[in-house]
Amino acid sequence: MNQIQEAIEEITYLTPKFPEEAFAVITQNPQQVREYLYSAIDYAIQRQDELEENYILHLYALYLCAQFKDRNSFERIIALVSLPSDTVDGLIGDAVTEDLHNILYNTYNGNLPLLQQCIRNFEIDNFVRSAMLDVMGQLYMDGVLCKEELQSFLRELVYLEAPDCIWYTNLLGVICKCHFIELLPEIRYLFEEDCIEEFVYGEYDDCVDQMFDYSDEGFCASSISAADRLRHWAMFADNCGGEALEDFEDAFKKMKTNTLSGQTRKKIGRNDPCPCGSGKKYKKCCLNKDNPRPSYVESPEEQMKWLKDYPQTGAEKVEGRIYLDDFFDSESIEIDKLVYLALKHRAIPVWERESENLVKKRKLDYLWRAFCKFEEKMCKEQLGTSEEYDKKYSIHYMCSEWMEILAELLRKEKERGKYNKVLQYLE
Repeated sequence: MNQIQEAIEEITYLTPKFPEEAFAVITQNPQQVREYLYSAIDYAIQRQDELEENYILHLYALYLCAQFKDRNSFERIIALVSLPSDTVDGLIGDAVTEDLHNILYNTYNGNLPLLQQCIRNFEIDNFVRSAMLDVMGQLYMDGVLCKEELQSFLRELVYLEAPDCIWYTNLLGVICKCHFIELLPEIRYLFEEDCIEEFVYGEYDDCVDQMFDYSDEGFCASSISAADRLRHWAMFADNCGGEALEDFEDAFKKMKTNTLSGQTRKKIGRNDPCPCGSGKKYKKCCLNKDNPRPSYVESPEEQMKWLKDYPQTGAEKVEGRIYLDDFFDSESIEIDKLVYLALKHRAIPVWERESENLVKKRKLDYLWRAFCKFEEKMCKEQLGTSEEYDKKYSIHYMCSEWMEILAELLRKEKERGKYNKVLQYLE
C-alpha cells in the first residue's frame, strides 16, 4: 500500500490526536488525492444519517478541497450542505458556522444560479444559506459581481417570506457590510416588520452606523489551511481543556476605562464653542436665543465621545468608501447628530448609571435644539410636512420617532407652547 493510501486510511476515521503526518502527505499530493476526497463527500451524501460512527473523511475532504481551491468539488459540497438541517449538523457540525463560507468561496466554480437557487430555498439550513450569501458578498468585493446585480438579489430576498428572523438578521449583516446605503429603506422595512433579532446587530440606528463602518472588511478568507483550521478542534484529545478564559480583572478595568471617564459635567463658558454644533461661540449662538439656556449641557468633548460611532464626514476620504456627506447636507447631519446624542443607546455600566431625571433632561435639551434647527430647515427648503423632510433629509431617525418622544417630554414639563409647535408635525 503506497504512502498516499495509508494517509487516506489514517484520516478516514476520527483519531485521538490530529493526524499531522497524514495531512502533510495529502497536502503535498493534491492531484493524487482528489478522487478520494470526492468519493468521501459522495459517500456522506449517500449514507447521510446512516454514516458509520467516527467516519470523518468527508469533513476533512471539505477543508482539503478548499485548501486546494478545487472547483470541481463545489457542486458536491453544495449537495452535501443542502441536506436536511439535522443531517448537515450531524455530518459537519461546527464547520457550518465556523468555515463553510470559506470552504464554499475557495471552491466556487462560477455557478452563480446554483448559489442563488440554494439561497432562496428555505428548506436548506439558515446558517448554510448565510454562508452562501457571504460568498456572494465576497464575490461583490472581489469585483466579480456588480453592485446592481447583488443589490437586486438582496432586495428580492428582503421580501421573501422566511420562516424565522435568523435569516433576515443574517441578510441585514450582508447589506451593511457591503455598504449598500441604497437599501436602507429595506432595512427599515425589516425593523418595522419585527424581522430582526436586535441583540445581534442592534436597532436601526446601529445599522446606519455599520453601513459606514470599514473596520471589518471581507466576508471570506482568500485561502485556508486545512490542518491549521482543524488541529485545535475539541474532538482531539490534546484540546479537551478548551481555550483559556480571559482575565476577569483586566477585562473589568478595560471596561471601566472605556466607558464614562469623562462623566463630570463641564460648565460652558461664554467664549467656548456652542454645544449645538454650529461652530460659533456660545455667547453668539444659543446663549442669546429666546429659548432658555438648557438645564443640561454636555461639553463638546463629551459629545465627541458619544459620537465616536457616528458615520464619518470630512475632506480626507478614502477612494471607494462612502461617507455621510456624500448623501446628506451639513444642516441635516447637524440635526441628526443632535437627535443621535439624545436617543442613541449609551452603554453605561451599572456602577455609573445616570439618574432617570438627568437622562430625560438631556434628551429634552438635544431634541429641542434639533427641532429648532428642523424648523429652520423646513422654512429654508419650503417643505410642508415632516414626511417630505424624511424623504430627503432623515438619517438615523424618522421625524415621527423623535418628535413623539420630544412631545411627551414637553408635555410632562408642561411646556405647552413648545408642545403645540411639535404637535403640528405629528398630526
